[in-house]
Parts: sequence; structure tokens; C-alpha cells
Amino acid sequence: MNEQQYEQLLHIQTAKPQQGFPATAEYHRYEPTPYEALDLLRDAYPLVPTDTVMDFGSGKGRLPFYLAYTFRVRAIGVEMDGGFHEDAMQNWMNYAKKHRNRGSVQFEHAYAEQIPIPTDANRFYFFNPFSVNVFRQVVSNIMESVEGNPRQVDIILYYPEDGYLHFLNDETPFRFVQEVRLPLKNLHERFLIYRFDMMESSW
Repeated sequence: MNEQQYEQLLHIQTAKPQQGFPATAEYHRYEPTPYEALDLLRDAYPLVPTDTVMDFGSGKGRLPFYLAYTFRVRAIGVEMDGGFHEDAMQNWMNYAKKHRNRGSVQFEHAYAEQIPIPTDANRFYFFNPFSVNVFRQVVSNIMESVEGNPRQVDIILYYPEDGYLHFLNDETPFRFVQEVRLPLKNLHERFLIYRFDMMESSW
């Protein structure tokens, strides 16, 4: 399906990227992940209903709605921008009218580095929402949550920045496990999945 067909199916409006967002060193402009890319991720990296996914920089909620509908997972969107959070909540009301029983979607209006990590969250999605400094703190929060409740956790990066990769590879116990590349796109347009399982790690 194309973008418009997916928006109609999910009963949401997420297509327009962010306009007029002031550039800062720490937080980046929001842009939704293309549905074309999400379909490739869906086929290569299936989820199960017991998964809980956190999307950092969730904007209007495209990824949480897509995953909840497709896999019936619990999906949590975290967004610092109040306007986008309001749009996401409106989308949630529209989505729930038709698909209330397809997964669980919730949205948090908060800075990513300040929000507690739920003890059951095990999948964490990033489309370059902020600087590597903020990413470093979020990953630290994830690690702290895993220490309190040991479990396997995955970090999913779309169009990953080099700073994110250097940090994960050089300074964390996360290991690269999978790449999903978009056909006929540039080399950076891909998903990379990193995994940490405290039960299998000597970290």
C-alpha cells in the first residue's frame, strides 16, 4: 500500500513532516518513517504481541499505530513537542474508533532522557530524533531498566547516524545483529538492529 492508503487504513494523519522547527544542537526535526520502509522492517523483523515498543521522537504516532495494528503489540510514543503530542492523541482517538482491539497505543509528552523505561519495554526505536548526547542518556536509562528487570532488549535504528553507531559499538554491550536495507536507496537508508541480553553478557 502507498502512504495515503495506509493513512486511510489506520484512520490517522501523519504524512506531513515537521515545518519550522528551530534547529538545536540536541533535538532534530521530526520526519515520519516511510511506510515503504516499515513494510520491509515488518517482513524482516517480526514482533510478537508480548513485545512492548518505545518510539523516541514519535511525532504524530505513525510507528506506534503501524506496529500496534500489524503485530498487536504495546507501542509507546515519546514526543517532546506539544503540538505533535496533541496530533498524536487526535490520531489515537481516530484509530481507536476502528482498531481499539489491535494492540495498545499510548503517548507520552516528555523529553526522552527524562521518561522512565517501563520494566516490560524490550524494543526501542530511533529515527535520529536527537543528538548522540541525548541518545547516550536514553541508552543508559534502558540499561538501568534491564539491570532491574533482566531481559533481552533491541535497539532499532533507521537511517542511523555515525555517532549513534560509534557509541553503541564502542561504549555499550549492545551487539549488531541485523541489517534491513531499502532496495535501490542510498547506503544510509537502512535499519540496523542492536541487541543486549544480560543473561548472555559478561558486561
